[in-house]
Amino acid sequence: MNIRTVLLILLFCSFVYAQDAKKTIAVLDFQTSGGLSPAEVTTLANRFRGILVQTRVFDVVEREKMNDILVAQDFNMSDACNTAECAVQVGQLLGVEQMIAGDLGKIGQTYTIDLRLIDVESSKIVGTQTKDYKGEIDGLLSMMTEIARQFASQATGQQVTISQPSTPTGPGNKMLWYIVGGAAVLGGGAAALLLGGGGGGGGAAIIPDPSFPN
Repeated sequence: MNIRTVLLILLFCSFVYAQDAKKTIAVLDFQTSGGLSPAEVTTLANRFRGILVQTRVFDVVEREKMNDILVAQDFNMSDACNTAECAVQVGQLLGVEQMIAGDLGKIGQTYTIDLRLIDVESSKIVGTQTKDYKGEIDGLLSMMTEIARQFASQATGQQVTISQPSTPTGPGNKMLWYIVGGAAVLGGGAAALLLGGGGGGGGAAIIPDPSFPN
């Protein structure tokens, strides 16, 4: 078995393990004390869910699926369901490990964001993110990205970066492939971890290869 084959096997195993180790999580609709419309709050919550998925750290329950499960369980979730206690109840019905609840508001010209990460089993708040933002409301979209990244970094104990590499369009798997020393490997954090610490020389160059099929 040559070194390229070993690299492929190790990288694939690391990727599968990382996928299995994901935390299951759901996000309650954000509450607002004023300064934002319901439509704006919903848009920001949806953006936040999407970025959580892109971190590849969490398995996120879709909003529609979450509502379907709660309806099937005859759980009437009021607009006031934003406490840790209510989040735990919802998390138990959804069968997830963690929940995120939060508040958005505005004081003067400053928007406030307060989000809480809640462990369903222990009912404890295990992480918080509090941000103040002054500027156009559009900037809150970037704040959602930053907060999702920080939650992911807290969960892994490592710095998580969110990137959206350009990949060929079309049906099939969207996973990015890379060329390393002539061998094809799956892209992502595992590749950087496995190949980034090599000694000697300038290290291995990892470049996107669009010639590989989707």
